[in-house]
Formats: sequence, C-alpha cells, structure tokens
Amino acid sequence: MEIVIGTISRVDAPVKKMDTGGNFIEARVLNVRPPRRRPAGEMGNGRVDRRNRKSASDPATGRVMMLLVPEGYHIPPDINSDNYRVFLRFTPRRK
Repeated sequence: MEIVIGTISRVDAPVKKMDTGGNFIEARVLNVRPPRRRPAGEMGNGRVDRRNRKSASDPATGRVMMLLVPEGYHIPPDINSDNYRVFLRFTPRRK
C-alpha cells in the first residue's frame, strides 16, 4: 500500500537558464521617477546660463531608474567614464 499526501509537481516545459557567468548582472529596482525638467523660465527673459552644463537634459519620454546590484564587484570600476552601454532585460519574478 502506498500513501501519498499532497500533490505532485506540474510537468512544464524546461526552463531556459540565463548565462549568469557571462555579461549578465542581476539588480533590484529601488526607485523609478520621471526625467528632470528644465525650469520654465530658464534661458528666457534675457537671463544667461552661467553654469557649465556637461550633460544634455533628460529626454521627455525617459524614465530614471535607481538600481541596486548586490554583487557590486561585477560592475566595472570605470562605469562613469561613458565607455559602456547598458542593456536592460525585464523578466517576471518566479513564484
């Protein structure tokens, strides 16, 4: 006699594993906010912008994301040098 309590696990298609040893870094989203906006009267009314602007303003359709990377040693030390492109891939969290 065999007594089985509970249910058996479902048989699904095999899950493709992501190559975590390569160029992929997992991060957690801490915050998402709209892009910065310029003040309405900036550069108008005869005012001169005396600040040294090195970066362009944020795109109007953009979103600013703050990410937490638990294994920060995978991030290149010169990430602020603008020598890298970053690609995001969103996957749902498995329950």
